[in-house]
Amino acid sequence: MTGRRGRTLATSVFLHLAALVVFLLMAFPLYGLLLTSLQPESVIRSRELSFVPESLYFDHFRAVLADGHIVPLREGLLNSALVSTLTAVLCLVVALPAAYALSRLRVPGAKGILAALVSVYFLPTTIFLIPMFVVLVRWGIDDTVFSLVIAYSGFVLPFVIWILKTFIDRLPREVEEAARIDGCSHWQVLTRIVLPMARPGVLAAFIFAFILSWVEFLTPLIFTSNLKMATVALGMFRSTIDIQVGQQAAAAVLTLLPVALLMLVFQRLITQVLMAGADR
Repeated sequence: MTGRRGRTLATSVFLHLAALVVFLLMAFPLYGLLLTSLQPESVIRSRELSFVPESLYFDHFRAVLADGHIVPLREGLLNSALVSTLTAVLCLVVALPAAYALSRLRVPGAKGILAALVSVYFLPTTIFLIPMFVVLVRWGIDDTVFSLVIAYSGFVLPFVIWILKTFIDRLPREVEEAARIDGCSHWQVLTRIVLPMARPGVLAAFIFAFILSWVEFLTPLIFTSNLKMATVALGMFRSTIDIQVGQQAAAAVLTLLPVALLMLVFQRLITQVLMAGADR
């Protein structure tokens, strides 16, 4: 027993040390980015930069949020918030009935459909972007919020369907069967029974769809040419040779802030949904 306890303790210590190393490797670049955004440009470009600054300098944040800055951060934040929210809502509206059908109904070739949805992420993004861009230009809706929402949804939707299906698979069927005995249709069962029980999965799917849309760079690069339509990920890369490093770091911090807050607030929920998919 003593030997077994010793091995268990050694394993626990090793796992905690490994987790600490991974955390430090991931946290160090983020801390460096935050530190750069809070130091004067003269300190950033000198050898006086310290890992524990004596004072904090917020002028970089004020500069990047000012009107007419080379990095259109304010416009990008608003555009990204609008496009990401609309994309997440559209994906949920389409994905929830699809996930319910794949989970509960006898859909011919359901496994093949799921495999086809997952296969999207094994192919280069440009294979889909160029044909979509040609079609949207022909329809005359390129360089609009609507075009970005359509393009984002095409890539986010398969992942949202997978999340919702794995969550619905774990819901008890007895309540649904009782509702059908009482005369409820499939749509009534979905909206009145499944949807209330699947709220954690729906919320997690919304968060994932929002984050994936928020960080997307290649799609707005191809689909937009008007600076007013630039998302925050695209606006971050619009700079000149003499742009200040501190301002670029401040813009990056503001860009990461919404995603970081979502992950911190809903960390337990996101982990629960991901583990539900891993158990399948």
